[in-house]
Amino acid sequence: MFGLITKSGVTDEEAMRKFQNGGEGSFDLLLSRHGGGVLRFIMKMTGTDKTRAEDLLQEVFLKVIERRNTYDPEQKFTSWLYGIARNHCIDYLRTESYRRHGSLDAPLSRDDERGAVVLEMVKSGERSQEDAAFDKEVRELIEIGVRELREEFREVFLLREVEGLPLDEIARITESPLGTVKSRLRYAYQGLRKIFAESGYFEERRKARGV
Repeated sequence: MFGLITKSGVTDEEAMRKFQNGGEGSFDLLLSRHGGGVLRFIMKMTGTDKTRAEDLLQEVFLKVIERRNTYDPEQKFTSWLYGIARNHCIDYLRTESYRRHGSLDAPLSRDDERGAVVLEMVKSGERSQEDAAFDKEVRELIEIGVRELREEFREVFLLREVEGLPLDEIARITESPLGTVKSRLRYAYQGLRKIFAESGYFEERRKARGV
């Protein structure tokens, strides 16, 4: 099956099938596994605070309950779940007339599929004191940059860099061709690079390193 087998010995897809057949405990298992990730995605996708995002999370999982009989056990559960979350966020953003647009600049990534260099810098566990001093600024700039991205770029970036989903799964979630997903991800990296460039971050780094 698709899902990761955890200590419970049940994959996501098996748990969802049991829930379809009346196993209420299986729903609790899925909520505990994926509630945190979906909440994180909602917060960053909509720009809401945690309280409002938790309300949206409840609405997403209510839809999971309402639509449980439409789920195909042959489908990867996370694709189905994040598809519901993604569409709910889009509906919320449109209702609130909350739509921001990013702009494009030079690429930030080494390549389209491996992710952003700046993000990898922050993720690295081997940080000097000098480098660590920039981490807070990096995170703040990323938060600003993500909010400024166009909706379709932001969702792909979050699914890839925050939730760590593979590109083919993101394509299924967003119902977009794989090439479109790659293009949107590249534009997201470009938009973030513009934020870093305009902030003077790269210049500060060069000065700090004595270059």
